[in-house]
Amino acid sequence: MTVRLCCPISADTLVRRLLSRAQNTTKGMARTRVVGVDDWAWRRGHHYGTIVVDLEKNDVIDLLPDRDADTLARWLQVHPGIEIIARDRAGAYADGCRRGAPSALQVTDRWHLLKNLSDAFVSILDRFTTTVRTLTRQLNVSTAVSKISETIRAHPEEAQAVVRSASGERRDILFKEALALKAAGHSIQAIATTIGVERKTVRRWFQRGHAPPWKRTVPPRSILVPYAAHLEKRWSEGCRNSRQLWRELLEQGFAGQYGTVWKWVVTRQGCSAKPVSSAHVAPPLGRRLARLLLAEDPLSAGQEGLLVPALLEAEPHLAVTLCWLRKMQTLLCKKGDTSTEGDLKALLKEGKTTLLSRL
Repeated sequence: MTVRLCCPISADTLVRRLLSRAQNTTKGMARTRVVGVDDWAWRRGHHYGTIVVDLEKNDVIDLLPDRDADTLARWLQVHPGIEIIARDRAGAYADGCRRGAPSALQVTDRWHLLKNLSDAFVSILDRFTTTVRTLTRQLNVSTAVSKISETIRAHPEEAQAVVRSASGERRDILFKEALALKAAGHSIQAIATTIGVERKTVRRWFQRGHAPPWKRTVPPRSILVPYAAHLEKRWSEGCRNSRQLWRELLEQGFAGQYGTVWKWVVTRQGCSAKPVSSAHVAPPLGRRLARLLLAEDPLSAGQEGLLVPALLEAEPHLAVTLCWLRKMQTLLCKKGDTSTEGDLKALLKEGKTTLLSRL
């Protein structure tokens, strides 16, 4: 087996390591308080067992041969002293933990909590299918979308201005949301967590009284600028030969290399692609819509991302739920020993006002 796995280890060393690990595990079991129980694939898609992990030490304790409740119950009875068991929603694990360690507290681990949140959010998004289809249809027939598409294809300089304008509008929206949260008495840290920006950024916004535009580097002036009119004229006449264009520029006093003209031609060819006359986007539904709503920057998804602000404006209850969900995700992903019990209770109370309260 070691040869097949390409593991350069002798049989004696392997046995010695296994015995040493077994002895350490046996000694540590007396102090094991918190364990995690989950599926384990002996052979993926064919044979599954159960893995038991010491969550305080991040160490594997045992591998059980199957996923039956009886097997888990017997294992827990042989290993008393376990106080907390983290598991998924499988009924067999719940039954096995209840019979094998009735006094232990059964909890859901972080990964399954996040998955449960995601599943619940996807389930409520089905209520907005009609709204999503309507808004998507409006975006598809919008002349503004068509103009943006043509600008991006034919005029990259103007496209950059469009992107900067959209980014500026998004920053203004975030700044207004930050002001509202500040007026409600929230701290800078809480505001930064809620709107998804850094704390120092929020503080800088408040000091300046507005959300400043992003700084952009001004590109250096190209040596082709004096010859731009000639290049555009020859391009409109159908000339695509970069070496021919270079020779013509040399006759006009151009001192640059052939590679400069070649790069211009390549860039121009990429920008001259036929614009999309009908930028059709299928309505995002289910998990696709959930991923779009939970993205840090939905506008980076292109035309599809334009649906997010329109949907949240049309469905304010969904916007409130999305804000709460982001805060819950931030809390669950928090690392370290920082106590989150108070924050969790406050969030659970706040969650009763969202669309997820019924779930």
